[in-house]
Parts: sequence; structure tokens; C-alpha cells
Amino acid sequence: MKEKQAWFKPLLDNVVQEMIKTGAIRGAAVEAAPVWGSPGNLLIAKVWDASNKSQFIWTIAGDNAVTDHIPGSLAANAQAAARHFALKWQMDADRLLQVAKNKAPAKDSDGNMEAYTRKLIGYAEALYDLAGRDDIWKPR
Repeated sequence: MKEKQAWFKPLLDNVVQEMIKTGAIRGAAVEAAPVWGSPGNLLIAKVWDASNKSQFIWTIAGDNAVTDHIPGSLAANAQAAARHFALKWQMDADRLLQVAKNKAPAKDSDGNMEAYTRKLIGYAEALYDLAGRDDIWKPR
């Protein structure tokens, strides 16, 4: 358990700072709790303003994900949140591909956009497959 906490604590702290920086969560005091994780790979957590715990956001971060968030109302549990993130990332990748198609070729940015899009698609597909494995989402 200590190894798992040693992994998620700094990651969760970074996620909270990112959510504050981007304005995804506001408040004088912000709290967070890990909900599901695969140490070294992926963390799904809830983040909320301490004065209003019922208005949380789902966050995801890790080596096999982009740091992202959705309103808590969009998913009933971590598995449903994972499915939602997978779909969201696939749709984001599709939009990026359309932008790249409709845009006049530019030297550096197209390669970066294409690489990021491929990475996002890979993350989306892996997360979708993971979300489909009911056995790993059961509370232990």
C-alpha cells in the first residue's frame, strides 16, 4: 500500500495543481481522492472544492494518459469515467485529424500534431480496452 501511495500522491498533487491552474476547479481549499489506479501507468481520481464535495470532477493522469478532467455528473464510477475519457480522446483525435486535413501544410506543426494525434488515439484505444475489463474495476 505504501508503494501505491508513494506513486499516486505526487501525481495527484500535480493533477490538483493543473486543475487549479486551468480553472477546472475553484475554491480556497481543494481536496482530491484517488479512486482507481494502476501504479506507474494510470490514475483516476475525484477532485473537488472543499466547500462543495458534491460538485466534484473526475480526473485522469499518468504515463499512459493525458491529464484530463470531466464533470463528476458524467460518470457514476471510475470505470464509466474511463469509458468517457476514451471516447472523448477519440473524438478529440478525430477533430485534430480534420484540422490537419483542412489546414495548409506547415513544416513543424503538422508533424507535432500528427504525433500527438497518434498518441491520443493509442491512449484512447488502450483505455477503452481497459474500461471493458470488468474484473479490474471491482473494489478490493
